[in-house]
Amino acid sequence: MDVNVINELQNGLSAAYINGSVAANLAYKPAFVSNNPEEGKKVISSVEDELLRCEEFQISVAFITMGGVTPLLQTLKELEKKGVKGQILTTNYLNFSEPRALEKLNSLKNGTLKMYDVEAAGNGFHTKGYIFKKEEIYRIIIGSSNMTSAALTVNKEWNTKLISTENGEVAEEIVEEFQRLWNSEYALPYDDFYEVYKERYNIIKHQREIAKSEEIPSLEKYRLKPNSMQERFIANLRKILEQGAERALLISATGTGKTYASAFAMRELGFKRVLFLVHRVTLAKQAKKSFEKVFDKKVTMGLVGARNARKEDNRGRMQPITKVTMKMHHPVREDLLRYLQSNITA
Repeated sequence: MDVNVINELQNGLSAAYINGSVAANLAYKPAFVSNNPEEGKKVISSVEDELLRCEEFQISVAFITMGGVTPLLQTLKELEKKGVKGQILTTNYLNFSEPRALEKLNSLKNGTLKMYDVEAAGNGFHTKGYIFKKEEIYRIIIGSSNMTSAALTVNKEWNTKLISTENGEVAEEIVEEFQRLWNSEYALPYDDFYEVYKERYNIIKHQREIAKSEEIPSLEKYRLKPNSMQERFIANLRKILEQGAERALLISATGTGKTYASAFAMRELGFKRVLFLVHRVTLAKQAKKSFEKVFDKKVTMGLVGARNARKEDNRGRMQPITKVTMKMHHPVREDLLRYLQSNITA
């Protein structure tokens, strides 16, 4: 390595950690990075400066929103033109990252986006690190700032900018940790996570809006969210309906959440009327309670017993068939409704 570069690094370290009066080149001086409106300081300015100077970059943050991506887009597009490669790792932690922001980042040809699945991994994920490399030098901003507008511009955030050669111990450990997470079985490529994550994000957002709109909000209703089976089911059902399919079948074990899967699916896919068939009155009542937690109070529901209709249950006893009917304020799929009705009367 160039002796002059080593000298610059040593001066920068001395000024930052030993004696602030030592003359040092700012490009090689570690720094405290924060948002300070009074002094015109923003975290995003430091991130942009390092992006424009680097030859490759890695970013690991828990949350990404459009507010954090939009002001960086012009810079990222300039890097795209230059062919500067980047890796961005985020997470499904708290389902906070916005699908639109993830889609926008994935559209950049020079970057690769992955999502770390915290539920599958069984641990949290709250990293906030921006790693930039040029030649043999790493500049790393690490601290508290996610890729959100507030974190990059106005929040009280504390970050440190480290400067090191590629052989420096701290830089080596940070880069190794990033690569370990990036190459983990829980770090999912965009095509493997996006559709299911988008479905879940929208369902949870919709659910919370419904819960908050009620006169007496229910915490249980607010916290209600789909499990992984339900997410995959709804995403796959959406796809096959878009392809023109007129029927679908979900096979899942008892207790995995088929009733809630149907309720979430009917709401998110915009059906106007739904017929929910079960072979016992108690199951119909339970289903009605589940549907009421998913839909807002504008949707009417009722229990109707089918005339003289009986079916043998799992214990060989004859039980009346009962159905739940609902009226919804969304476009109707009349073809599916006709199919269900034809099978009831058959």
